Amino acid sequence: MQRLPASPLITRALEAATTHLGMAEVCKRLNATETMIRAWADGHATMPEHTFLRLVDILMDLDPKWSEGIPK
Repeated sequence: MQRLPASPLITRALEAATTHLGMAEVCKRLNATETMIRAWADGHATMPEHTFLRLVDILMDLDPKWSEGIPK
């Protein structure tokens, strides 16, 4: 499998979502497997635009303090 340059935006968004909600919940909300989420984060697969927009919606629904404790 060819690795694409990982999108820092997608990687960071997935990291924030999984840190706050847990991998199982992010999988459920994005209707994706953990393997696929890791592939998106690592640049092994391209996240579909509709999934990225759903991820943005998920992040927008989080408490504003969700970023506390997430490394920058």
